[in-house]
Amino acid sequence: MTVGKAELPYPYNQDFSGIVTRVKGVREATRAALVNSPKVASYLKAGANLVEQNLGACDWAAVADTGKKQYWSGLRFLTERALSREMESLEPPFLRQKGDGPYRATWASHDDYLNDLLTFMFHANNYDPQYNAEVETRGWLDDEESFVDAIDRATFAELQAICRMPLFRLQLIMVATADRNDGIHDAIANQYDGALEPWKKIYESTFASRGFQLRNGVTLDQLANMLAAVTEGFALHHLGDPGAGIVGEDHQDNLVAMAVLGILNSYLEPVNEPSGLTLREHFRDTSFRARPADRTIDQNGDRP
Repeated sequence: MTVGKAELPYPYNQDFSGIVTRVKGVREATRAALVNSPKVASYLKAGANLVEQNLGACDWAAVADTGKKQYWSGLRFLTERALSREMESLEPPFLRQKGDGPYRATWASHDDYLNDLLTFMFHANNYDPQYNAEVETRGWLDDEESFVDAIDRATFAELQAICRMPLFRLQLIMVATADRNDGIHDAIANQYDGALEPWKKIYESTFASRGFQLRNGVTLDQLANMLAAVTEGFALHHLGDPGAGIVGEDHQDNLVAMAVLGILNSYLEPVNEPSGLTLREHFRDTSFRARPADRTIDQNGDRP
């Protein structure tokens, strides 16, 4: 039975034009057909499987059962031999391929394949399938009665979801070497677009439904980038040092939530009580009021 690309699961049934760009073929029509073939999708699936097996949260019992050796440094696991083995064991509806002949007929070099695989892995299509917390956390922010409790729960789940994602671990590896390949910068930028766009819509609707607006001097894009950077920074710290106390057993014992609350408290204001001030102006005024009398500075910048 011949399997068509449309029968493959998401995101492998999507159009790979502009994502897979390094397949072989003299004629443009030949390359275009190959890009969106089940064969190429199956090779991408095999590579994605290897990324998940080697960069996902490790189940040591499962590793012992399979006898597979885990490699945790760089991309050493993405060898041609490992890819061929994975292709031979793919489950339907993906195509199984034996030997390296079909592979060498599709890509001129292993580097070409890796570049196409990484572009695919970091494409926006790939974010939500790996991100299992999205349905719950995005709804909590808008639906929970208490905004503060919603932030506690959402950030707690967010951190756990990101730390489970092979894509996040792959991103950490590639960011460290991105200056060697400008294409990686573009791929990671695409991944951020896919990750942040749904969140920006949720932020916008949540703020409106809860009676908040952004204060002057900050945009929704800037706020989304700040929140993402804080979350990813804590995720990196938590992965490197799980005992650092980033999160506790309860969602209220959560440094990510504390940081997010601080950012939102700084950059949101009630719609019916707008200050008209930027955060810089607001904090400047506050800092002047808080300054001890003996540290007062006159308009010339001199102390009395």
